[in-house]
Amino acid sequence: GIVAPANDDLHQANDEVQAAAGAVAQLADGARQVADGTQQLNDSMPALTDGVSSAATGGQSLADGVGQLADGSAELASGLGELQDGSAELSSSLADAVTEIPDQSEDERETAAKMMSDPVSVTSDAETEASSYGAGMAPFFISLAAWIGIYALFLIVKPYSQRAVTALRKPLPITLGAWATPAVLGVIQMVAVFLIVAYGLGYSVAHPVGMLGIMAMTSVTFAAIILTLNVLLGSVGQFLGLVLMVLQLVSAGGTFPYQTLPAPLRALHEALPMSYSVDAIRQLMYGGDMSRVWHDAAFLGCWLVIAFGIAFIAITRMTRTRTMRDLRPSLLG
Repeated sequence: GIVAPANDDLHQANDEVQAAAGAVAQLADGARQVADGTQQLNDSMPALTDGVSSAATGGQSLADGVGQLADGSAELASGLGELQDGSAELSSSLADAVTEIPDQSEDERETAAKMMSDPVSVTSDAETEASSYGAGMAPFFISLAAWIGIYALFLIVKPYSQRAVTALRKPLPITLGAWATPAVLGVIQMVAVFLIVAYGLGYSVAHPVGMLGIMAMTSVTFAAIILTLNVLLGSVGQFLGLVLMVLQLVSAGGTFPYQTLPAPLRALHEALPMSYSVDAIRQLMYGGDMSRVWHDAAFLGCWLVIAFGIAFIAITRMTRTRTMRDLRPSLLG
């Protein structure tokens, strides 16, 4: 009876001890968990420190950016004010410009539109103009006919008599006689050519008398030139007359502008007589610049005087000597 109550107490005390032991075990587990958490917290402290430092730096940058934003906002506000003032000035200027726009008529607007769509216009005026293509080529072929006519005459008729030179010994009459006959025949040829051009072909001639005079002067000048070649060089001179004709065909500027010629032929154009006869006939036929006609006539006159003078000097030298060939000249010249 006495032991039973003690046994109960022992069981109760044992249960309490066991419960306390369990609580101690739980406390030990909690302590280990606290230790582990403390270790993890200790391990995370550097990262936390870096994060705090980055947050502090970002906060400073944010503060700086906010300051710059504030400054930019102030500048924007100032710029908006200036923009408003400029807009007002532009509006006022445009209003003034509108009042200054001229009130154009329909014709004026059409003229302005044409000018803007085609700002450059080219007009051409001709001082002289041929009535047809044939009339445009006529001055060249008239000059060519003058040269060919005289050249053919000297092929048919001997220009001077060698026996007369050695017998008479008068160079001036002999030279005049040698030149006058083909010159007169050449003038007759030019009259016939003029009649064909003016009346046969019906080409209009602005200055018929002047044109006929230049044609006659052209023919007598060509006669003096070909006479000089024959007196100086004989048969070789006749050949050179043909060569000169060919050169003048190219350089006279009768079929195309002489400005397109190469330099050597351009020099021949300036020097040879047919270039000037073509230009003079062209001016007189179409009604062009008369001052150029006088210049061309003067140039032809120079050729006439120089060629006749050379022929006279050559015949004068012939009268001072006599040979059997002079008394009995060769049939070949």
